[in-house]
Amino acid sequence: MHQRPVFPTDHEILDVVDAANNVVGQATRREIHEQGLMHRSVHVFLVDHDARLYIQKRAETKETFPGAHDSSCAGHVNAGEDYAVCAVREMEEELGLAADQHELVQVCELEAGEDNGWEHVRFFVSRTRHQPTPDPEEVAHGAFYTLNEVEDLIADPANHFAPTFRALYILYATRLHAAVEDGRLFGG
Repeated sequence: MHQRPVFPTDHEILDVVDAANNVVGQATRREIHEQGLMHRSVHVFLVDHDARLYIQKRAETKETFPGAHDSSCAGHVNAGEDYAVCAVREMEEELGLAADQHELVQVCELEAGEDNGWEHVRFFVSRTRHQPTPDPEEVAHGAFYTLNEVEDLIADPANHFAPTFRALYILYATRLHAAVEDGRLFGG
C-alpha cells in the first residue's frame, strides 16, 4: 500500500463548509483532502500595467499539481480567515508582494465541486508595478505573459495546468481582460 508523504501544511486548520459555504466544522488540511470535505480557497491573477498576466509554475514539491502552471497565487483560507485577507497573505507568502485588500478586485466565486478539489473559490484580480520575488518552496518559476503567450503555453501539450486555473483563465480571457487592459476593472 502506497503511503502518502507528510507535508508541512498537513496540520493547518481549515474551516469545513457545506454546499452553501456555511462553516460546519474544522479539520486539518490533511483530513479535508483525504476525506474530500468542502473548504475554502482563493485564487489571484496578478497583472502588470501592460495587462500581462503573471503565471506561476508550481514547485515540484507541492502536494497538489506539482510542476503545473497555475494562478499567480492561490491558497487555502485558514479557519476563521476572510477571503480577502487570505488573498493578501498568499500574495506575500508566494510572491513576496505586499498588498492590501483595496488593491484586490473580487471578480467571482466558484462553487465547490469535484473539478476544483471541493473548494469554494473566490477569484481576485490585482495589479502591480513590482516584479514578484516568488518563494522557491512554492513557485518553481513565474513570469508575466500576454494573452497570446498564455494561449501558446496552453496549446503546448508539454505544459500542464491546474484545473481551477483553466476555469478561471477562460473567464478572465473572455470577460475580464478588456476591462483590465483599459483600466475599468480597477476604477479607471
